Amino acid sequence: WESRGVSGHTLGHYLSACAMMYAASGDKRFKERVDYIVKELAECQDARKTGYVGGIPDEDKIWAEVSSGDIRSQGFDLNGGWVPWYTLHKLWAGLIDAYRYADSEQAKEVGIKLSDWAVRSFGDLSEEDFQKMLACEFGGMNESFADMYAITGNESYLKLARQFYHKAILDPLKEQRDELEGKHSNTQVPKIIGEARLYELTGDKDMHTIATFYWDRIVNHHTYVNGGNSNYEHLGKPDCLNDRLSPFTSETCNTYNMLKLTKHLFSWAPQAAYMDYYEQALYNHILASQNPDDGMVCYSVPLESGTKKEFSTRFDSFWCCVASGIENHVKYAESVFFQSVKDGGLFVNLFIPTSLNWKEKGMEVKLETQFPADNKVQISFNGKSKEFPLHIRYPRWATQGIKVTLNGKEEKVTGTPGSYFTLQGEWGTDTQLVIEIPMELYTVSMPDNADRMGIFYGPVLLAAPLGTGELQTYDIPCFISDTESIVQSIAPVPGKPLTFNANTTANAQLPLVPFYTIHGQKHAVYFDRFPAQKWAKKEKEYQALIKKQSKRE
Repeated sequence: WESRGVSGHTLGHYLSACAMMYAASGDKRFKERVDYIVKELAECQDARKTGYVGGIPDEDKIWAEVSSGDIRSQGFDLNGGWVPWYTLHKLWAGLIDAYRYADSEQAKEVGIKLSDWAVRSFGDLSEEDFQKMLACEFGGMNESFADMYAITGNESYLKLARQFYHKAILDPLKEQRDELEGKHSNTQVPKIIGEARLYELTGDKDMHTIATFYWDRIVNHHTYVNGGNSNYEHLGKPDCLNDRLSPFTSETCNTYNMLKLTKHLFSWAPQAAYMDYYEQALYNHILASQNPDDGMVCYSVPLESGTKKEFSTRFDSFWCCVASGIENHVKYAESVFFQSVKDGGLFVNLFIPTSLNWKEKGMEVKLETQFPADNKVQISFNGKSKEFPLHIRYPRWATQGIKVTLNGKEEKVTGTPGSYFTLQGEWGTDTQLVIEIPMELYTVSMPDNADRMGIFYGPVLLAAPLGTGELQTYDIPCFISDTESIVQSIAPVPGKPLTFNANTTANAQLPLVPFYTIHGQKHAVYFDRFPAQKWAKKEKEYQALIKKQSKRE
């Protein structure tokens, strides 16, 4: 895509990723890379003498026409250019992250000059012309200008952020109407993130409504078991997913953006539902989208049985999801801890090995675990003892209860699955907390087909590896059960964490492993359940089909 017109989108994501990696690791090589990129951008910007910097083909012609009110778009093109605002949004976000996470004052200066160019060029467009311009995918430009306002206090940036309000999409959401069917999913999510950021800066309740209503509709009515959404990049009717399985389900950029939105909403109202979704999407889409052998990533993560993940290549596939994927895999620890503004406490949201340098408390908090391969989580503290509440997520899947021991003594847990429980006490060098969260098998059905389901063990979506050969319909594994449950047909493999065997129609010992571990071969994620009588009929149909195929051969 870099050579086809979306030139620069990867650089913006890469700049963000390097800045975040520097913040997370302290490795100065990432800081050096950030500073180098920003310096080169500043040199290009100074040479132009307008404040603009970019690498979009025909950009001067496009921006001149648009700023004059000559605006043409069919949705993904603006005056002949492929999503130029979308591309610039990535650059703006990269500059903002370079300033925030890598202390680059020069990135701030480049961002200010670029923002001033935008205000001069487009700030005086009529509302009608602005809405016409917004018909073309523009990423989260409202977020970028909101962030630039937060950094500088320049009211003209806030005004421009508000102008990037796409009425056709946002007005129905403001009125709590789900009109998302047929919409290109990833075009919309960044707009919602921008409205969430504006709510934080202005307190506008309409923006709060837009963000919370959209999140609820996507997560609870348009999302597959892996936490992703969309089929061939588009949304369908709410709660109608059964017939929307293909080799191109769950675009990865969508989930990248949904996790960003979820962080905003959690910071407003720290509800476990937000982090339950975050965990589901992180393990079962984001982690599943990367090939662990070479780091390459998926555009979409297919959920149709018999399909396989298609990964990018090192030099020839820089799709949008490669660019966002560069960020995805540097920030697994991003939402493990949140600091509570209300009571000065600490939220423990995710069970990922993480070391927190909590400067406000002068303390290091260390979370150690092999989760989800092991259900034990250890939290230790290094620093002078301080009293504060510890808010720990009680996952919705933890229906077997949670055991907590503090320095070897069991603590009372007052919570239920899908909530947080609080431990009040003094935490310091001499305190060590151990949390045990038993996991069990369970299924999650399609909203419109109770007999088609995904299989989970705790937060982990399980899938069946199906090899590399050609598959027929009758090769796809199904379960035979006269009860709604199929878990009685699944047994753990001794000595192999997160590994199971299932008794299915295709294989009496079908392996089930975490979806995120499967690559290089076909897979099954959703499984159909048949009562014995229905399966007998279905089996006859398959046998007739096999016989017919044999005669042809």
